[in-house]
Amino acid sequence: MTLGRNLGSLDTAMIKATDTITVIEGYDAMRVFLETVWRRHGKPVEEIAFLLGSLKWADGSPVDPTMWQDWLAAVQMAASAGSCKIAEGR
Repeated sequence: MTLGRNLGSLDTAMIKATDTITVIEGYDAMRVFLETVWRRHGKPVEEIAFLLGSLKWADGSPVDPTMWQDWLAAVQMAASAGSCKIAEGR
């Protein structure tokens, strides 16, 4: 199953570990995940603002192009490692 961008609210999205998303959706998911976890632990956003700020989109690409290249490299490594090794925590 390929997940689209128009899933509605997160409460209605039934995502399974075997579902797939695009590389761009994965990038956005990683950014949202980092921000959510940081806030949940009560940390001031300023402590991670440099990272979150460089991950945001501006004019169709991340503010820091190096972050996008690092993300693509991480996707490539994860894809070549296979989902089983990733799930095991390698």
